Formats: sequence, C-alpha cells, structure tokens
Amino acid sequence: MDMLLKNCKVVITQNKDRQILKNVDILITGNKIEKIGKEINTNVDEIIDCSNKLVMPGLINMHTHSPMILLRGYRDDQELYDWLSDVWAIERKLKPRDIYVGALMACLEMIKTGTICFVDMYFHMNEVARAVEEIGLKAFLGYGMIDMWDEEKREFEIKETLRFIKSIKDKENIKPVVAPHGVYTCSKELLLEAKRISEEFNIPLTIHLSETRKEVYDTWKRYGKRPVEFLEEIGFLGKNVIAFHCSWVTKQEIKILAKSNVTVVSCPTSNMKLATGGAFPYREFKEAGANICLGTDGACSNNSLDMFQEMKFFALMQKWFRWNGKEVTAQECLDLTTVNPAKALNLNSGSVEEGKVADVITLNLNHFSLLPTKNVISNLVYSA
Repeated sequence: MDMLLKNCKVVITQNKDRQILKNVDILITGNKIEKIGKEINTNVDEIIDCSNKLVMPGLINMHTHSPMILLRGYRDDQELYDWLSDVWAIERKLKPRDIYVGALMACLEMIKTGTICFVDMYFHMNEVARAVEEIGLKAFLGYGMIDMWDEEKREFEIKETLRFIKSIKDKENIKPVVAPHGVYTCSKELLLEAKRISEEFNIPLTIHLSETRKEVYDTWKRYGKRPVEFLEEIGFLGKNVIAFHCSWVTKQEIKILAKSNVTVVSCPTSNMKLATGGAFPYREFKEAGANICLGTDGACSNNSLDMFQEMKFFALMQKWFRWNGKEVTAQECLDLTTVNPAKALNLNSGSVEEGKVADVITLNLNHFSLLPTKNVISNLVYSA
C-alpha cells in the first residue's frame, strides 16, 4: 500500500543533524519512506492531509511487561518488596486468556500514546505475540526465565524459552529475545545458558540489573561481587545485552557496561513510584559512551505505558537529582526513545528519512498541549 502524507506542517526528522522540516510531503511506498519534498504528486492508495500535523518517528518502549496492565492500581502505595510479593502471588493465578487480554489492552494504549515498538518480558508469551500480531505493532518478546537455583525448574525454563523462540521465528514484525529475569532470580548456570541461546539464534539478551540496593547486597553476599561485576566475570555481557534499570551501579560498573557495548534502559516513573532509591546515573553513562534508552516498565508499577510521560519524568528526575536545569535537554530525551532504541534493536527506523521504514506517527498541532509552537521539541517532552 502506497501512501502520501501531504502538507506536513512540521516534521521532526531525528536525522544526524536533527533537522526540523516544514511544509513538506512524505511519500511512503510499501513500508518505506521513498521521498520527502515539496509538492509530491503521484498516484497512491491513500492521501492523508497533514496540514495541521506534526510528523515524527514513532516511540520505542525498551522495557515493559505488557500483560501487567491487568494489575494497574493493584497494591499501590506499598513498600517495594511487600508490593512485589503480592504481585507475584496474583500473577501465579493468571491464565493464558488473561495474558492475551492484558497484552491486547497494552498494545492499544501504546498505539494511542505514540509507541510503535516495545521490548517485553513475561510468561505465556505466545498469547502476547498473538495480541501484537492482531494489533500490528512491532515487538521484541522474551519469556521471563526464573529458576531460583532449582535444577528442575532451570530445565523447564530453558525448554520453554527455546520453544517460544522457535514458535515465532518466522513472524515479520515480532522478534524473540532471551530474557533471564535477573541475577537475584537466576542461577549462574541459567544465565550462561541464556547467553548461549542468544548467541546461537543471534538475538538480544535482556535482564533486570542493579534495580535496587537489596539486589546489590544480596548478590555481594552470594558471589562476593556486585551484579555488573559478576556478569562480567561469567562472560554474560556483550553488545547484544539490554540491561533494565541500572540505578545502583558504581562508576567502575558503568565503565564495564559501556566497554561491553551493553544498552542500558532507564525506567524513571516505575523507579520513583516503587521508591527504589538511586537515580539512574545518566551523566556518567553518557560520558562513558553507553547507548541509553527509556522504558515504562509494567503498568502495575508505572501505572501507564505512555512514553511521552516517560521522557518528561526522566528529564525532571535528572534535573532535580543533579540540581542542574541543564542536566538533560528535551532533544536528548527524544533521542532516548527513537534513534537510540533503533540502534539497540538494529531497526531501520528511529528517524524520518528517505530509505527508512515508515514507523512514523502524527500529532495534532492544534491540540492545546502543543501550543504555542515556539519550541516543538520542548513541547513533545514537557507538555504533549
């Protein structure tokens, strides 16, 4: 299907020069952007009038648990580990049909808030894949592996991961990831097997990492090392690794992650709501050259899947934490949800350019949250 976005009032390209174009047409042939220019006239299947629209790359949510939208508002305003205990108890009661419905609801919310792709970790993941395929989003899905140092459980988790990977390997817009839950829920043996599987299938390897102070202390007690140091020692880290949270890390651990080309994902809303303590050390990761992205986490701890909100909360957390209004710019926040995730996931998108996949969204420039349009990037991050 060919499409023409006609008279686009503002186009946030996110190209290498971060150009902002005005009053241009965008020709989409198949699923790619063929041409961007003035007064494009050609026969297409559909013409969309964008004379009052802002066109930009769709946002990419680098960490969530989509079916947890069913638990939105469940056990709010609790201490972290009391909350987690209650959540895990109710999750054990969820059936495949529940997972499908939750994922469907999550996909709808993400579409309505500008997300075109997300990275997910949960269970009954074939039900999540079914929902994603019906809706039409892109997704990187992983079965959450947890063995708690139980050998029988470990074997089951490995088999389930391999079964899921093979079941979706031929789907166009849904890709598998290997998803061990964390160093505090997975044995060394399971982590190493997860690494091996990711290399065998050449797919991303995702993990919760250094989210809480307790996780750091527990890892030290068990292994005599901090979580990042432990993962480096066993050879887990690498360019295909995507690490979520990374709030309780030392400068040395930051250097290790950056040197290993690990993508790090901050989830500021969830971390603040659960009061996990340490703020994500954006300045240090940036100076180390790490690829940094944003995610919402699940809707039970956020309680939203809105990446526009996530950009704002990330900026405010960093400015407040550092006592510095210049600590992070609106443009940087937009990079964390577009070009940086596209790089991490090896997607030919993340920007509006000729030859890129047309993963674009439009926003209504007449909406009150985008007025006045003196600084559209600022509006996207702080008011949209």
